[in-house]
Amino acid sequence: MERTAVDVHFDSVHLFLDMSEGPAAQFPLDWFPVLQAATAAEREHFAISLDHEQIFWPEIDEDVNVPALLSYRPESAGR
Repeated sequence: MERTAVDVHFDSVHLFLDMSEGPAAQFPLDWFPVLQAATAAEREHFAISLDHEQIFWPEIDEDVNVPALLSYRPESAGR
């Protein structure tokens, strides 16, 4: 079975994608300026598409493509 996003949560500097299998995927919140500027309440109001490939925050008009995010490998990783 392919890993899919089942939930989202945040700390002060990260976005976490809780996955159907395995550990949560973690990303720097500063990659998402709209989410970084959003209130905690706005961040908590999201929807995951039925195919688990998009996450939407309707109040702030933000969306994230999950497969693209999971496949992204910045050149600066590991420094």
